[in-house]
Amino acid sequence: MKCLYVLLLTLALEVASEASVRTCEPIKVAMCKNIGYNQTGMPNLARHTLQADADVTLQTFSPLVQYGCSSQLHLFLCAVYVPMCTDKVALPIGPCRGLCESVYSRCYPVLRGFGFPWPAELDCSLFPAENNHEHMCMEGPGERTSVIGSIPFDTSSNSRSACRKLIKPSSWIWVRSSGRCAQFCDAEVLWEGGERKAAEVWLATWAALSFACTLAAVAAQLACGDRGGAGERALVLVALCRCAAAAGWGVRAAAGRTAAGCAKDSTSPTRMLLAHDGLANPNCAVVFLLLYYFGLAASVWWVVVAGAWRASVLRPSTAAGPVSRNDRHSSLLQLAAWGVPAALAAAVLVTRDVDADELTGTCFVGNQSSKSLLALVIIPEAICLLLGSVFLASGLRTVLQRPTPIPAPVALLNSPPQSHTDQSILRLGAFTALYAVPSACILATWIYEFAWRDEWLSAPVPSLEPSTQPRPAFWVFLFRIFATQVLGVMVAVWIATPRLKALWRRISGPTKPPLVKPVGSPPAPLTLHCYAQHPHTLTRHQHKYATYRPPQQQSYRKPRHYHYSAGETIL
Repeated sequence: MKCLYVLLLTLALEVASEASVRTCEPIKVAMCKNIGYNQTGMPNLARHTLQADADVTLQTFSPLVQYGCSSQLHLFLCAVYVPMCTDKVALPIGPCRGLCESVYSRCYPVLRGFGFPWPAELDCSLFPAENNHEHMCMEGPGERTSVIGSIPFDTSSNSRSACRKLIKPSSWIWVRSSGRCAQFCDAEVLWEGGERKAAEVWLATWAALSFACTLAAVAAQLACGDRGGAGERALVLVALCRCAAAAGWGVRAAAGRTAAGCAKDSTSPTRMLLAHDGLANPNCAVVFLLLYYFGLAASVWWVVVAGAWRASVLRPSTAAGPVSRNDRHSSLLQLAAWGVPAALAAAVLVTRDVDADELTGTCFVGNQSSKSLLALVIIPEAICLLLGSVFLASGLRTVLQRPTPIPAPVALLNSPPQSHTDQSILRLGAFTALYAVPSACILATWIYEFAWRDEWLSAPVPSLEPSTQPRPAFWVFLFRIFATQVLGVMVAVWIATPRLKALWRRISGPTKPPLVKPVGSPPAPLTLHCYAQHPHTLTRHQHKYATYRPPQQQSYRKPRHYHYSAGETIL
């Protein structure tokens, strides 16, 4: 009994000494400023005597706070390490047991998943069971909403807790500025390291080929200097847009994955995240503008090519003339082809919706947001493909409904079957049809990603085996890269082939056509007619033809009859 009495007396003296030593002071810890109170007292509930020591400990919980396992975690930690202090109460006012248990139930599974234990100083049994006049404590606002400063924390499906529902939760972190979960730059969530390297080599190879081909086609067009019709000029602009888009892929390949597709975390400068706000990385913004703006502009110019071909088929005479309908409306076409992509690109930049994909680290729009992929990529490309297909089908229908041409006379069989204008129209229509095939395939890959992305990123169901978790097909994304670059190669070859031939003729100079001796039967015999209205033939002999006389010296006389051994009577 004597020992117990001494122990109780010692504790009472210690508490009294703490109450007499503890004084309220302004909060200096940055994490706990504007928490709802501005005075604290040391030592705190974790036995820290300085606010600097409490600040160092709180920094170790920063990843857990950013992860967003509980909306009340911030308040709970500050209540423990920077408790509220008032002159009216001798003891510090910390958290209640209910607040601790609420945070524990949500955040302990996350710590256990990372391999960390629950800290001993945060044991819920150390805190008062309820707030009353004997033991004052903070109960917290609950898990629905919690106000820290002036920023409300939302716990709906779009809040910080959404990161826990993603596959491999340790690879994600909640970013308050963008309101979404961001992936760590080096985290392998959907793709492995070998797949990334293969995709980067595949991308660099096809991008270099597309850039070289489109640049050669544009140079050949400038060297030849022939303008052509509206369709031909639009075809050259398609090649120019594809050249600029290939340059965007080249910038990505030259800068590298980290420099072009990753950005520093604002809360931890040493931590790199996959770019979710492209404006924070200049390389990411440049790659996005080159790919998105010029890629969409190429699709719009292809629609112009399809419309020009339809007009050429419907009115071949006006299409070959100096001024066609597309030429008269060239200013409107220019505004549509350059203005619509510019407006959409500006909308993406304003909403800060530029993001990078995990496979190649290339900045685009919709790589991390399904809504952006649908609204800003799938719908515009689908509209362009639909309009171009309508023009193509209308022109093809007109060609098939034309009457069959009358066979040419025998004397015209050796002439060329088609004029230069007809050949240009035929080439333009063939290009329009061939260009639609890769465009449709690219659109199909985007729809495939939009339909399955949520299932790929969703955390696996515990009842299912790991092998049943859906994963994206690697070949689909490789095919998208190939189809995107082959569009540039195809339009370049289509443009450069006739122009390179013309440039070669200009460099080599005019050549005389070779003399070709006629091969075949001897000249056809001369056909003459007699009175009986039936043909007779006579072999040419120069001494048997009569001498020519002018009409003034000729007199009408009865025609003479000449008899030949062949028994024929001729004039």
